[in-house]
Amino acid sequence: MNSTDINKKIVLITTGQPSCNPRIVKEADSLSNAGFDVTVLYSFFIEWAQEKDEALLKNVLWKYKMVGGHGNDSKLLYFFTRLRFKTNRIINRYVGNKFLLAERAQARTYDELLQAAKKIKADWYIGHNLGALSITVKAAKYNDAKAGFDFEDYHRGENNEAKKEEINRIIYLENKYVTLLDYISAASPLIAEKIGEHFPSQKKTIITLLNCFPLSQQPAFREKAADDTSLQLFWFSQTIGLNRGLEILIEALVEMNDPDIHLTLAGNCSKTFMEFLDKDAKSIMERINLVGIIPPDQLPKFASSFDVGLALELPIPENRNICLTNKVFTYLMAGNALVLSETAMQKQFDEKYNLGECFKVNDVQGLITIFKKYKNIKQFDSQRRNNYKLAEKELNWDIESQKLIKYFTI
Repeated sequence: MNSTDINKKIVLITTGQPSCNPRIVKEADSLSNAGFDVTVLYSFFIEWAQEKDEALLKNVLWKYKMVGGHGNDSKLLYFFTRLRFKTNRIINRYVGNKFLLAERAQARTYDELLQAAKKIKADWYIGHNLGALSITVKAAKYNDAKAGFDFEDYHRGENNEAKKEEINRIIYLENKYVTLLDYISAASPLIAEKIGEHFPSQKKTIITLLNCFPLSQQPAFREKAADDTSLQLFWFSQTIGLNRGLEILIEALVEMNDPDIHLTLAGNCSKTFMEFLDKDAKSIMERINLVGIIPPDQLPKFASSFDVGLALELPIPENRNICLTNKVFTYLMAGNALVLSETAMQKQFDEKYNLGECFKVNDVQGLITIFKKYKNIKQFDSQRRNNYKLAEKELNWDIESQKLIKYFTI
C-alpha cells in the first residue's frame, strides 16, 4: 500500500451502536489495520449495549464518536431527538416522504449525524444501516467524496408486519439514494442478487462480503471425550423470542425427551418466549440453559463448548430467506456441526460447503432424525473438524475482508 492509501480517510456511519453491529466493528478494525484513517459515527440505541460499547471501544485503533445523546449523558439532547423522531414519524405517516420527512423518520439522529459527518473531511463515507444511507450520500456530496453502503439485510423484506407507509419509506429512500452510491456490499449472495435486480445500473458496484469472523477469535478445537454421550446444542441472537424457528426446536426436543440432549440459548429472553417455555417445555426445562447476551468477540470461544450450532431461520419474511446470519460463521469458527433450516440461502450455502444437516422448515420429524443421527459421536465429529478447518482456511474475516480492503485501495 502506498502512502496515499495509508492517509485515506474513511467514515463509517450507523444510527445504532457498535456492540449491536459486529459487522461495522470488523470493517473498522480491518480498514484501520490496513492503514486507513477510520472514524465510526454512531448513536445510542439500547441500554444493554452501553456497557459493552465502553469495554469494546477501549481497545480499538479507530476513532469514534457517539452523536445525539443518551439517557445518562446529554439528556436534554436525547429527549429532544426522541421527541423530534416521534413527531417526524407521525407527520411522515400523513404527509408522505417529501421535505426530508422520510430521512428524519428513519433516523432519530439524522441531523446530528449528518452534521458530524460533514465536519470530517474524508475520502469515503460508508453507511451501515438504512437510517445512515441518506446521511452517507449527503456527507460524501458535501465533501466531494465517494459514498458506499452495506446491505447486511434486505431492508424491503425485513418485516412482514411493517405498515404500508414504512415499506413505502424504505423503497423511497433506497430509490432516492442507492443509485448515487459508488460502492455496495451485501452480506449474502442472494441479497446482492436482489439489490442488483432493483438497481441494475449498480451491479458493477456490488460485492458480497460474508459475515465471517477474524481468525484471532478462533478457539482451539475442542475434542469430545469418547464416553461423553451428551449432545450439546447451541443457538444465539440478541433476542430469544418467538418466530425465530425456536418453537419447532422445542417441539422436537419435548417429543424426544432425551435426558442426554441439552440446549443453551444466548440472548435477551423475551417475556413471551419465557411464557412459551413455561407452558410447552416443562418436561425439558432442566436441560435448557439461558445465558444472556454474550459479547460478539467472545461468541466463537463460547460456542466451542457445544457440539451443534443451530441455524433455524424461517423463510418469512423474505430477508430471513435470503440472508446468511453471523450464526453460521460463528458455529464454523467454533468447530460446531450445523443444523440448518432449508431457507433459500442456507440450503444453497450448505450445498456448496457441506456444513451439516438440513431440515425442511417446520418438519419436526426431520429435526428429530438429525438429532438421533448426531447422538452418535462419530457421525458429527468429522463434521465438526471439517467445519473448523473450513473457517480456518477459507470462511474467515482475514480472507473475506481482503475484498473490502482491495476495493478501497484501487
